[in-house]
Amino acid sequence: MASADAAIEIPAEKARHGVAGRDLPDVLRVLLNGAVFVLLWNHVWFEDLSDRSSLAASEGGSLLTQVLFAIAGLGMAAAIHRIGFRHLRPLATRSLTLCALWLGITALLSIEPSLSLRRLALFAIAAMLSAGVLIVARSPRQLALTMAGAALVILVSSYLAVALVPNLAIHSAFDVNSDPSHPGLWRGIFPHKNEAGAAMVILVIVGLYVAAAASRVLGWGIVLLALGFLVASGSKTAILLLPVILAVTGLCRILAGGGLRALLLLGPIVGFSLVSIGSVLVPAIQDAVGALLTDATFTGRSEIWQFAIDNILIRPWRGWGIGAFWMTERTMYAGSEELTWVNTADHAHNAYLDTALIGGFPFLVLTVAAFVIGPVRDLQRVAGGTRLDAETLLFLRLWFLGLVSASFETVLYNGNNATCCMFMMAVFGLRLRTRYAIAAG
Repeated sequence: MASADAAIEIPAEKARHGVAGRDLPDVLRVLLNGAVFVLLWNHVWFEDLSDRSSLAASEGGSLLTQVLFAIAGLGMAAAIHRIGFRHLRPLATRSLTLCALWLGITALLSIEPSLSLRRLALFAIAAMLSAGVLIVARSPRQLALTMAGAALVILVSSYLAVALVPNLAIHSAFDVNSDPSHPGLWRGIFPHKNEAGAAMVILVIVGLYVAAAASRVLGWGIVLLALGFLVASGSKTAILLLPVILAVTGLCRILAGGGLRALLLLGPIVGFSLVSIGSVLVPAIQDAVGALLTDATFTGRSEIWQFAIDNILIRPWRGWGIGAFWMTERTMYAGSEELTWVNTADHAHNAYLDTALIGGFPFLVLTVAAFVIGPVRDLQRVAGGTRLDAETLLFLRLWFLGLVSASFETVLYNGNNATCCMFMMAVFGLRLRTRYAIAAG
């Protein structure tokens, strides 16, 4: 592999006055990135789900989350400053810039501006962390080993939690809003079994990257541990999507043509969107889905999707503002004397609907351009007509994970969500590689 000073293979620069003195030692790079990965994958450990205070509106946010992200953000900003913010310039694309501007404008026009601005600040820090880890890592191998260390922290802690404090690591009938099927399912250090399942899918992908870029034994060990916990979590969406992700991205390694790859990647994304949102908007699709699926957790989501669509149409052009709709007093208590599960939901279980809720239909269009179409073009620029290397395959799998998950979970514009952060890292990684991969040789 070519000599590089970053995971996305920025070529090492010739020595200049002051440059060597501003370099970051490897130990600081590894410690910073390792802490950031653990934070992004899960920062709310051992949440007591029997605490009824979780049913209340959460407009104030978590002070612990804000403190942790502020500390990590300051550390990452200092590291990138020493290495050079100029390495992030390729991320200033027209589509990404327009997304950022529209998100900022809708936060100012939000029904709760102060709340939206706080959520925007958290998301901006998460985005910087997701991009920064690629700049701070000195090489792909260092990135792989750092991710491996962070993955083991998450996995070992989760397994120990199940063994030592099962009341905080396994769902029980005492959980508020408990689903009859949840008791006995593992969540480890995570707040919910679905979050645990999503994180385990990420760790499977990370393990495969570690096996290809650093150590087969370490990488496959992570894969097996993550798969075991994924099955124990009973997270249906995660279990369903993992083989789809691995199969589709595996075929992308064989099919080098840009058109075939684009069709292969975008087809499932469109298909899952039709199954989810289409089941609410199109009666024929609703009948077909109802005939094929008897899963109450899926059909129950149609209620919340309809609720989200109804509220999108109330503010179709500017949305409600980031973080200013779900779990607020307006959503939970206004317009209904009876508190239903739809009113107490913390997201729409669909990232595209939540994107429209945040910033209206224009923001949804900008998001598709920046995070769906843009990365497909970047992939073709990076690996058009060639096989995918380990780093590009990592980014491709995480990007595809985010978009297929988006039809069933809210994984965009949510700095608290592990899939969202890894999705952003993937988008940024593909974009940065269009600028630096050729130079790396």
